[in-house]
Amino acid sequence: MEIIKIALVDDHSIFSKGLSLLLNEVAEFKVIGEAVNGEDFLNKLPKWNPDIVLMDIKMPVMDGIKTTSLALAKQPDLKIIALTMFGESHYCRSMAEAGAAGFVQKNISGSELEKAIKIVMKGETYFSDSIKKDISSSGSTELIIEEYNEKLTEREFEVLTYIVKGLSAHEIAEKMFISSRTVEGHRANLISKTGCRNVVELVIYAIRNHLIEL
Repeated sequence: MEIIKIALVDDHSIFSKGLSLLLNEVAEFKVIGEAVNGEDFLNKLPKWNPDIVLMDIKMPVMDGIKTTSLALAKQPDLKIIALTMFGESHYCRSMAEAGAAGFVQKNISGSELEKAIKIVMKGETYFSDSIKKDISSSGSTELIIEEYNEKLTEREFEVLTYIVKGLSAHEIAEKMFISSRTVEGHRANLISKTGCRNVVELVIYAIRNHLIEL
């Protein structure tokens, strides 16, 4: 069994301690360290060399957005999941641009957090349902799809729906009876047509513009 090394970055030590105890109950997980802010984490990153990081967004000294960007510049294969509070969905776009692959709220259950970590470790993205609803209720701040003079095809909308639901390319391919390569082609077209830079931004875009009904 391969162990997933996890680092926690949060300025609330009581929260980090509780989260550490929760995660260490999972056989495949091992919390290797806790940092109190972004600067502290970046100093410890070379020594820790984690597989995945649970990153608070709002922290003193250095916030999660800047920390995520700098950490991925040092270790591009690092997987980062953003920890948010309710009402902080406006930070998600910035965290997506910085390179975060997952978004969960701090009141997440242990089982869902385990699921999120395992999905992100596979190279997929993860948004908890509460985050999706928070993003949706925050209203659109983006250009609507028609302003790109590009219309999504019915097939692309179907793929987009599955992406927002959190399905992997392989799972989408099985549901649509097409190849994973075809799914990846649709996904690339969606990213291009919406002006997004990656799948995480695509999910946020689709939810904010109510392209997909949650």
